[in-house]
Amino acid sequence: MKLNYLHVLQWSFVVCCALSISAQNNPMSDPTNASGWVFCDLLSDEFNGTSLDKNKWWILGENGDYRSKWKGRAPGQFAPQNVKVENGNLILSSQWEPNFTFLNESQDGTPYGGVNKSHPITQAAIISERFFKYGYMEIRCKLAEAPVTGAFWTTGYHSEIDMVENYGKRPIGNPKNRPESLERKYRTNLINWDSESISVNDPIKVETDVNVRVASDYYVYGFEWDKDYVKIFFNGVEINRFTRAELEVKDQWKYMYPQELWLDTEVFEWYGLPAMADLNVPAEFKIDYVRIWQKEKNAQDFNALGFEGPFYYQGRSSNWYANNTHPWKMKNDKAATGDLSLRFKNTTPLPATFTYTMYSPYGVLNLPTGDNEIKMKIWIDPNTAVNNLRVILRNPFKIMDIDISGVQKGKWVEISKGFTRNVASDLSITNGDRLEIQLRNTDVVGSNALLYIDDISFQKVNLGLKTSEIEKTSFKVFPNPANESVTVVSSENGTVTIFNMLGVAVKKVTKNTQSQVISVADLNKGMYLISIHSNTKTLATQKLIIE
Repeated sequence: MKLNYLHVLQWSFVVCCALSISAQNNPMSDPTNASGWVFCDLLSDEFNGTSLDKNKWWILGENGDYRSKWKGRAPGQFAPQNVKVENGNLILSSQWEPNFTFLNESQDGTPYGGVNKSHPITQAAIISERFFKYGYMEIRCKLAEAPVTGAFWTTGYHSEIDMVENYGKRPIGNPKNRPESLERKYRTNLINWDSESISVNDPIKVETDVNVRVASDYYVYGFEWDKDYVKIFFNGVEINRFTRAELEVKDQWKYMYPQELWLDTEVFEWYGLPAMADLNVPAEFKIDYVRIWQKEKNAQDFNALGFEGPFYYQGRSSNWYANNTHPWKMKNDKAATGDLSLRFKNTTPLPATFTYTMYSPYGVLNLPTGDNEIKMKIWIDPNTAVNNLRVILRNPFKIMDIDISGVQKGKWVEISKGFTRNVASDLSITNGDRLEIQLRNTDVVGSNALLYIDDISFQKVNLGLKTSEIEKTSFKVFPNPANESVTVVSSENGTVTIFNMLGVAVKKVTKNTQSQVISVADLNKGMYLISIHSNTKTLATQKLIIE
């Protein structure tokens, strides 16, 4: 749906003059907060310091680490020296750097740095350390006066949302003969990377001429992402929208998964690559702020073992992954709890020999030594014949085969497997402990196979507590299951800590009275562990369910 833009431009000018952007506490699109937005400080940033907040963001290419992410649109390559915080702005630069050591790699057939270093262009990107699901995203920024883009976008499981992907200035000489209007375009893309979808690589692309050069000044770009629609805003005024129902007609709605934020600058060969003269001084994409609001906060922690989102561990977030062409997918078809589950679906002849595996990231498991048990829920289609499910713990290595030949079909059933390990989980993020879920050709009978897995849990996880310090002092937690809040009752005072089922602390509250009420409204649905730490001891830990 495209709105009348002349009216939009006139009204947005009035809005910009009437509001103090730097002091704005509500979205520019909703200045009175009629929709009840809640500010998300975990993902928002005013960039008022002297360096980037590494608790919120990481720089692609810093210390040579790209975390298996994209390294830039070649010939441009993301480089850490092009990221700085200065004068209340995040500045992402693009430079001509013939002395830079480019990766000996190509992207879409183009080497980084260009063929024989013909285009030694370095650029910049940062990504949020946390994911979120649904909300209103707003950025105030000024595009670089150069033939490079400035982008504010997200990536999630098999999905991408380019809220802003604007181009600053055509190259000297305009070698691609692009129109002047290119420099006035506000561009948004919705991209689906799901190999099963009929719309894969068939993105929704929207370009709106906003009647001003986007590199001429700071402008405010907004994007509302809801479970039923998306809306696009310029200077607080809606200019486009799409509904979920519209996009589902062509299987183009893949935006039910949590997303991480990106800010970057790139080159677009089809618009014209910059030459050295275009970058005789660094081209600066300046971001005044990034602000995120949600109607329901969920950026704290996702139930990754329930496939609701990524793992948050050791200060970073990463998703489950499998080869995109394999039958394992995270889907919203059927879930035991929450919105998503892990699905194995195959309707074509399977290879004579195969091993299909879903992997968690390295270093997410924190399991103690000794006896333990893994539990999960499984749903098997009545027409599926499957005998065994293999579960692998990677470091220390442990294979567990779970016999599922007798599991009742057509309903969710809990299965479990006991195990013992003599060494605790290795927490290395490069080769540490992780969970692998696997089906092989010996496990599946026939070609048609459909099953779902959800709500994985371990009987014991490390909470960073020494067993010798734990005393069996009772405390009460109610209601349990909980929704908005829980009450903790104990004669002991200290710190109440809530852990997710990976042993990661997601909430800490100081307890000063015998009965302490704790809000859990900001935690996602799922199973947690709750414990009290006093000055002298740690009380026994209990399970807590949030619905």
